Amino acid sequence: MARYKPIDTSPRFLAVDLEKQLLPGSLAYAVNHLLDHDFDLSGFDARYRNDAAGARAYPPGMLLKVILCAYAEGVVSSRGIERLCREHVSFIALSGDPAPHFTTLAAFVSSLGEDVTQLFAQVLYLCDKQGLIGRQMFAIDGVKLPSNASKSKSGTRAQAKPDTLYTADAGYHSEANLKALAGQHIDALIADNGMRQRDERFKDQARHKAKPDPLHDKSKSKAKIAKPSQRYKPSDFNWNAEAGTCICPAGKSLYQNGAHCQINGRLFTKFTGAQRDCGPCTQRDQCLRHPDKTLVRQVCFSRGKVDPAAESFTDKMKRAIDSEEGRQRYGQRFATVEPVFGNLRHNKRLNRFTLRGQQKVDTQWKLYCLVHNIEKLAHHGYGQ
Repeated sequence: MARYKPIDTSPRFLAVDLEKQLLPGSLAYAVNHLLDHDFDLSGFDARYRNDAAGARAYPPGMLLKVILCAYAEGVVSSRGIERLCREHVSFIALSGDPAPHFTTLAAFVSSLGEDVTQLFAQVLYLCDKQGLIGRQMFAIDGVKLPSNASKSKSGTRAQAKPDTLYTADAGYHSEANLKALAGQHIDALIADNGMRQRDERFKDQARHKAKPDPLHDKSKSKAKIAKPSQRYKPSDFNWNAEAGTCICPAGKSLYQNGAHCQINGRLFTKFTGAQRDCGPCTQRDQCLRHPDKTLVRQVCFSRGKVDPAAESFTDKMKRAIDSEEGRQRYGQRFATVEPVFGNLRHNKRLNRFTLRGQQKVDTQWKLYCLVHNIEKLAHHGYGQ
């Protein structure tokens, strides 16, 4: 009969050099080096009033170390960070003994406020010194993440080089935005909704769309939604520009509720169906994109440019972005801004903000951005 060596898993004391658990080139090593040698944390001293009395406080640098490294591992919960500081050797090396309580960690993150902005600026300064900021393109983008905060505009235009190119996707495209950019003489390329349809490089993009889950339960049928090719288009409506009337494919009259609508430098006439006609109509599935939610159909008809002799800012931008040079320059945007969201959402597992309120959500976002930028420093051997 075969004999095997016994496996002894009983508790024992092991000699561990905690400092050597932070390996050069790792994120934990870079975070530890930055907060010990390069960051100015003197602004945190004003938080404490325990010079002569009161208990000793945890050093802000130590709290930041474990929080940033935990975020990099996808751990956002303060209880989860406390557990890492008790069980994970790298976090024990960062925090020492004893581990900070989860209430201390939660209160520290919630109270960071403008202090995290100063830290973010210091990281950008260090990245610039390492030659990691080219200043040739400033790409603007956004990402939707669930949280307990209201929607609000955020972000400012940072100082950059009279030759920096600004790029943004179709979500930022409007005649007003383009006019403002032109008025400030800002070199920018902002895509419109039809850019990819005009670019032959994206002719096969439909092949790469995610296919439906083969395990999806199809027994519960949803409301029928007509395909775009099957829905009625404006050309299917009988519009009489002179009489100002519009008849739908079902033979019902729509009422005019906008004769001088202006969109991107063009004039439109808008018609809306009456609820008494659209509600019981048997052709709702062919007319509405969401017949179970939308009450009535609206349709617009273009009457041409506001000033036929003038070229709109939208037309100028289309010409610029469709040119060979414009496509080449705008194509660099995909490798500039998209990987950031891919890293934070997929690799760092940022799928929801856990704090409440716009200011605290902004703090948590900046902490994740700190992780992303420090990771770049670590990959370039910073502090070794």
